Amino acid sequence: MAGRPRSKPHARAAVVTAGLIAALALAGCASDSGESEPAAPALGTIGGAAAGGVLGSTIGKGKGQLAAIVGGAILGGVIGNQVVDRPVEERKSKERETSRDREMERQLELERQRDARAEDARDRDVQRQLDFDRQSTLQEEELRRELRERELFEQWKSQRVGGAPLVAAPDIQAAQRLLVALGHYQGPIDGIQGGGTRAATRAFQQIKGLPQNGVLTEDLVNLMRASL
Repeated sequence: MAGRPRSKPHARAAVVTAGLIAALALAGCASDSGESEPAAPALGTIGGAAAGGVLGSTIGKGKGQLAAIVGGAILGGVIGNQVVDRPVEERKSKERETSRDREMERQLELERQRDARAEDARDRDVQRQLDFDRQSTLQEEELRRELRERELFEQWKSQRVGGAPLVAAPDIQAAQRLLVALGHYQGPIDGIQGGGTRAATRAFQQIKGLPQNGVLTEDLVNLMRASL
């Protein structure tokens, strides 16, 4: 009967120890599942140290009670840190790393989109420039074609107006004499339709308002005779 009172502290210690282990285990499971987490990073350590101190005060007696409290607090703090705080910190570290990876991926995607838009804009600018150059080339070719057609038409019209060109030397000599008489020619009467003869013919055509092609024709010679 005398040994029963001494068993009560041990029974209370066992109950406190079991409660401490159960509480720390539940806190660790909750932290791992993400359903809850300590309000502060060292809550597991603090709670474990407090529970260990209570356990030490229950077990220790007399002069050894303080040492039991300190030892229990240290042991409980270590257990609380390992069971609760460290898993929570590891989970938070993984979450931060995942968040950084997601943010980096988001930034890379934004940069890819910006690069794609810039490339599309450059392609559109190049295509617009190519279209403009092609259109300008077509317009220049059309203008040259119109000018050529107009030149050919003027040549045809001048030939139609003046009749057939003179080719016989006596006819050209007669025209040269008429040009001398009209004051447009001062060269030799050689029957050759050279540069001087053509220049004199253009001068006469200019006075008469005719196309200035410098070509002697029968109709033009007749006009010279009529002008004397």
